[in-house]
Amino acid sequence: MEELMKRERNTNQKEMIKAEVQLHQGHLTGDQIYALVKEKMPGIGRATVFRNLKDLTEKGEIGYIPTVDGAGFFDYRKHNHYHFKCTKCNRLFDTNVPYNDSLDKVDSRFNIQNHVTLFYGICPECEKM
Repeated sequence: MEELMKRERNTNQKEMIKAEVQLHQGHLTGDQIYALVKEKMPGIGRATVFRNLKDLTEKGEIGYIPTVDGAGFFDYRKHNHYHFKCTKCNRLFDTNVPYNDSLDKVDSRFNIQNHVTLFYGICPECEKM
């Protein structure tokens, strides 16, 4: 019985975390997702949120975009696409640059499944400031 309750709680937590990523339809850091989930589930721990984010990413239910500063972003869009990170406000945006899957075949020594390209610069909103 205890195992069933734990599984249900874990499933509810995972679904809540996934729902927050999908609801915001943007690019959120793990800490941002944790803060949003904590508002709705005050008892949830940071480690639980990050463990579930890792699991959702590994299962392909959400996307993950690593960044050079280590603060990666989670994405509700699961298809391969490119991103732009603003160096002023640190937000992440989808780009209109078409995904080039031929780059996944550039080195025959490896079984490349996809690649990540992240553009850096200043977004239009920060450019106006």
